[in-house]
Amino acid sequence: MEKTKLRIHTWPEKILKKKCEKVEVVDERIRQILSQMYSLMVKDKGVGLAANQVGLALQLIVIEAGKIFKLVNPRINKKQGKLTLREGCLSFPDVEFEVKRAKKVWVSGLNERGEPFNLEAEGVLAVIFQHEIDHINGIVFIDRIPFWQRLKIKYKLCPRKKSS
Repeated sequence: MEKTKLRIHTWPEKILKKKCEKVEVVDERIRQILSQMYSLMVKDKGVGLAANQVGLALQLIVIEAGKIFKLVNPRINKKQGKLTLREGCLSFPDVEFEVKRAKKVWVSGLNERGEPFNLEAEGVLAVIFQHEIDHINGIVFIDRIPFWQRLKIKYKLCPRKKSS
């Protein structure tokens, strides 16, 4: 099986706003993609990565926060409480903002072997799950901050063209 070289896509690339497709079969190709995503995430010093961040419109995420998660078709079934934490994103280099999220989430989906999983995550781990699951639903973290803060990000990441 040929390996595809993955790279981090950065905002405003359109793939980041694309709702990802459900994975029908968890096979060797999917496991290979998850492994490549994990390696890229670690190399770039991230704690989470979604498939559309590497140009693939698939419902796949990887997370490392005390434990490694390589997940297929993850979804949040329930949220509880409120928490505001400073977040960054590999697709938004050098940008961090405080984002309001749920303090606790219940997540389900499939693991990398195609087996069903259910878990509860709280605190920072809950925030990471919400951030990555947002990605596969076409939502980026700046969609969750006030409009005036989004304008600052757009100005920083999309400098105006110089007129001749």
